[in-house]
Amino acid sequence: MTNQMFQNMEIYEVLILLFCGLFSGAINTLAGGGSLITLPIMIFLGLPPTIANGTNRVQLIFQNIFAVYGFKSKGISNFKFSAHLSISALIGSILGAYIAVDFSEDLFKKFLSIIMIMVMFSILIKNKNE
Repeated sequence: MTNQMFQNMEIYEVLILLFCGLFSGAINTLAGGGSLITLPIMIFLGLPPTIANGTNRVQLIFQNIFAVYGFKSKGISNFKFSAHLSISALIGSILGAYIAVDFSEDLFKKFLSIIMIMVMFSILIKNKNE
C-alpha cells in the first residue's frame, strides 16, 4: 500500500486490516486459506485487486517465516524437501508476477474470483473428507 493510500484511511479501516491480518496469519499457519479473508477485505476497502493481491503476498512471506520457525522449533523439519519446495515456489512466483502484470484489471478480478472459489471449495471438500 502506498503511503498516500495509508494516510487517507480511516482509523476503523486500519483496525479492520490489522485484525484481519492477524486472524488470517493464524489461519494460514494452522490450515491455510487466510487469503480468502484478507483479499476481499482489502478490495472492499478500496484497493485495486492487483494491489491487494501484491500486498497479500507480502503478508504471506512473513507468515511463512514464522510458520517455518515454529515447525523447526518443534523438530518438524526436512531441509532438503523444504529447499525443493522453496525453489519451485520462487520460480512459480516469478512467472506468476510476470503474467499478472499483463492482465487487465477486469480480467484479473474474474481470474482472482475463480481461483478464490476453487480454493474455498477445495478447503471445504478436504475438511468434509477428514
